[in-house]
Amino acid sequence: MEPVTSERKERLSPQVAKQVRAMIMTGEIAGYERLRTERLAERLNVSATPVREALMTLAGEGFVTLSPGRGFTAVPLTRRDLQDVYDVQAYISGELAARAATELTDDDIAGLWELQRQIVALVNEGRLEEAQRVDFAWHRTINRASHAPKLIWYLRMTQEYVPFEAYGAIPGWSRAGCEGHPAVMFGLETRDPVGTREAMATHIRHARSLVLDLLEARGQLFDETQPPRESVE
Repeated sequence: MEPVTSERKERLSPQVAKQVRAMIMTGEIAGYERLRTERLAERLNVSATPVREALMTLAGEGFVTLSPGRGFTAVPLTRRDLQDVYDVQAYISGELAARAATELTDDDIAGLWELQRQIVALVNEGRLEEAQRVDFAWHRTINRASHAPKLIWYLRMTQEYVPFEAYGAIPGWSRAGCEGHPAVMFGLETRDPVGTREAMATHIRHARSLVLDLLEARGQLFDETQPPRESVE
């Protein structure tokens, strides 16, 4: 077996954090669930060290809490928190798209339409993971065309709440790209920043409703007015 070097551990810890974050966001790890390092390491087929480092990272991000003598506990997801995150994401995504509307060339827009055709074809064929990757490329092309690196950085922070790995678990997510993108494309084609901004923001808010529906169906959406519960195994 290859020895685990310190460099390899550093590479592994962010990957573990990404996995655990996705598990929390899709309800696979329940709110108030106690996270034992050894059990989680076994579940993810890694050693305890990168899991512990990942949980410390997630504690700093607010996804888990660390209590003396009790260890790590998953922070419950509330409707208000998710709405706040998606409101920010909708605003930033809308602004990036509005700026892209005056920057994209005809060839760029033709390329976006080609990506959109690929998304629709892949979704219809049931190849959802591939469709999600093309969908990501579609959004990335628009974001980069905005020439607003700071806004893109802030957008990435909000996207931590719905990691790429979690998309496949959200019913209707892939279909949302088929149905929501054309309105954005129309705004881009007509070089209409205002219309493009609203179309993209609407698209993101629809994604928010899909995430909320999933977590509510799984019983993992908590009321922020409820008193905190005891952690559970």
